[in-house]
Amino acid sequence: MNIDGIEIFVEKLEGNGKLNFVLIHNAGGTHQFFTHQIRLLKKYGNVILLDLPGHGRSKAIASYAMDKLSLIIKEICEGLSLENIYFIGLNNGANIIVDVALNHRLPIKNIILIDPPIFIDKSFIVEINNFINQLDQADYDKFVISLVDDLFIDTDFYNKEIAINAFKNVDKGSLQNIFKELIRWDLNLSNKLKNITYSTLCILTDEHHCSYDKLRLEAPQFEIGKVVGSKCWATLEVPEQVNSMMERFIRLKK
Repeated sequence: MNIDGIEIFVEKLEGNGKLNFVLIHNAGGTHQFFTHQIRLLKKYGNVILLDLPGHGRSKAIASYAMDKLSLIIKEICEGLSLENIYFIGLNNGANIIVDVALNHRLPIKNIILIDPPIFIDKSFIVEINNFINQLDQADYDKFVISLVDDLFIDTDFYNKEIAINAFKNVDKGSLQNIFKELIRWDLNLSNKLKNITYSTLCILTDEHHCSYDKLRLEAPQFEIGKVVGSKCWATLEVPEQVNSMMERFIRLKK
C-alpha cells in the first residue's frame, strides 16, 4: 500500500465475522511476530498484517515520531475502509495503538496491548540507549543472535528464526529512531490513558517494560493479564497463553 509516497507492506486475510483485526508488531520485528495468532483471529474476522516503515517489506521514512506512525496506521485503516477495528499491538506496536486511540477518530471496537513499554523508568531508558548504540557495532549479526537468545526463555528454533531474520533485515537507522522517539513520547504519557474509552486488555510479561501498579493507577479501566515464563515476545514464545486470554476477551466483548 502506498502511504504518502511510501510503500508499506499490508496484507488482508479474509476470515469469518465482522471484526477487522489490525496487528501492529514490535520495533525490530515484522508481521510474522503474530504468526501464531492468525488462525485464532480468523475465526472472528479479517486479519490485517503490516510491516512498520523500515521493517520487513516496508520502506523507511524520514520521521519516526509517534504521531507520524499513528497517522500511517490511521491512513491504512481508512484506505482499506475498515469498520469494527480491533487493534492488537506488540511492544512498541501497542504504544502506536495507544497514540491512535488518543488522537485519531476511527471505528475502533476494542484494543489488545501486549507488553507495551510505557511509563519507562530511568534504568530502562539507560538500557534502551545502550541498545541504540549497540546497533552500530561491526558484528551486527552476532549481536542479533545474542539478543534473540537473551529475549527468549524457552522456545524452538522456528520462533528464534523469525526474530533473527526480522532484526537482521531491519533498517537500523529506523530502529534507532523508533526507540528515541518512544522515549520522548512516553515522557508525556502520564494522565492520558484514562481518556481511552475502548474496552482494552493489556497482557504483561516477565519483562520490565510496564509496571503493573503504575498501569493500574493510570488506566483503572483496563483489564490486565500476565503470561508466565516469557519475556517481551510472548506472541511467539507462549502463544497458547496469549491466545487463550485474547479469545476470552474477544468472546466476552462481542
